[in-house]
Order: sequence, then C-alpha cells, then structure tokens
Amino acid sequence: CEILGVGKMTIPSALAVKEREFTGVSVTAEQWLPMEEVPENQLLEYIQNLKSAGWSIVAVEQASKSVPLHSFKFPEKCAIILGKEREGVPVEILNHVDHCVEIPQHGLIRSFNVHVTGSIVLWEYVRQRIQ
Repeated sequence: CEILGVGKMTIPSALAVKEREFTGVSVTAEQWLPMEEVPENQLLEYIQNLKSAGWSIVAVEQASKSVPLHSFKFPEKCAIILGKEREGVPVEILNHVDHCVEIPQHGLIRSFNVHVTGSIVLWEYVRQRIQ
C-alpha cells in the first residue's frame, strides 16, 4: 500500500500489525503508512462519515452488481473496502457502498488472497492517475 501512495489504511484492530501474518506480508511498510483502528462494529459508521466528507466508497467483491475492474473509473477521492479472507465483504457493508468492483477471474478457485486483491486494485487506481 505504501509504495503505491495510499494515504491511510484502516484495520479492525491495532494489534494486527504485530501478528506474524501481517508483518510477513507488510515487510515494515506499516512503519511508513498511517493506520487507523476501526473496529468491525464501527465500520458502517466510519463509512457513513467518509461519505459525508465527500469520499466515494468502493468495495471489491464478486456480487451481482459488481463491475469488472478494468471497466471501472475510480473517483479521485475514494476509500477501497477489502473483505476478509474466505468471507469477503459482508452484505451489510455492501449495501452502503457507492461502487462494487471485481477482478475478472478464470479457473476453478475464483478467489485471490486479500493482499493480492488489494495490490491489483490499488495498482489500477494508480494506473488511471498516471495516464
């Protein structure tokens, strides 16, 4: 995230940055990227506050109204919602997002790990800004 210029990352628990799974993937990037703890039970309120402040909310999920990532034009000011491993973005959150995108996939599994999904989506956001 930091290498692509993400302004801030929200995480459900500040303790996550100390977990081996997180540190193994982040490779110290958490030291350079502002993080904000938003517990799951406060996520909907957080999203509503972002929307009130003029942010567009973009979820990444395979849903009935998802558009393919390569067809989507990211708003300049957007917050990207990634789901949990194996669970995705909860329906109660999807009901409050402005846009839903998915990464077209082929094959049997039809799922990326969340850190891979985040990387692909963030790159597409950046790619659209540098053209």
